[in-house]
Amino acid sequence: MSRSDGRIAIVGGASSGLGYAVAERLLADGCRVVVVSRSEERIGAAAERLRGATGAEVEPVAADLVDPDGPGRVVDAARRRFGEPEILVTNAGGPPAMPAVEADASRLTQACELLLLPVQRFLGLCLPAMRATGWGRVVAVTSIAVREPQPGLVLSNALRAGLTGYLKSVADEVARDGVTVNSVLPGYTATDRLTELAAVKAKASGATSEEVMAAWAAAIPLGRLLEPAEVAAAVAFLASDAASGITGHALPVDGGFGRGLL
Repeated sequence: MSRSDGRIAIVGGASSGLGYAVAERLLADGCRVVVVSRSEERIGAAAERLRGATGAEVEPVAADLVDPDGPGRVVDAARRRFGEPEILVTNAGGPPAMPAVEADASRLTQACELLLLPVQRFLGLCLPAMRATGWGRVVAVTSIAVREPQPGLVLSNALRAGLTGYLKSVADEVARDGVTVNSVLPGYTATDRLTELAAVKAKASGATSEEVMAAWAAAIPLGRLLEPAEVAAAVAFLASDAASGITGHALPVDGGFGRGLL
């Protein structure tokens, strides 16, 4: 069984896309879920859809996780509604696409504030209780850019790889306390973010967005883009009791796109 009945989960970036799919899957697996997004309107609407689809307990929280106080507001809301978070799924939108030579210090700092520092803050808030109770799951949704840097995505390439190294170090230190720390690396997945990236690439190359998306799909051994639910299934497994022996790993969910052996 990979279910997580009754567990309390936090899912970031959950108003749409991968975060929404993860929240939906965890709710279907029996979790009580706090869903997070910057927009109060969007996360409220997402929570209503999730309740309608699953009939489960959902708590929406509007918070900007780049704000140093944002993760604390989310964890406080989880504690008030359900109790101490036991599952933490971090997920953030990607930084702007740009050539590496244009990524100055301010751009790299902004990417760090978006992709790495919120995770550190969440862990500082959630790990003590997880370690004290002897059970916890941390899953970061990152990108295949961790394994194979993607052209034009220097900020994601740099900071998601840095986050993966940070999580590996954390995983080593908390494993004996029953807490696992892993990440999932989505490949080309049918989300609004991918549509945005296709538009950027199309403008630079002279192709259409549809042609760009078709080329990406053709490069995947499955012959199609991934669906958010397929990524969510991997996250839910890593967040379950069944994955108790897996920690410190970065799991690609890319339809075979990555060609490396490891």
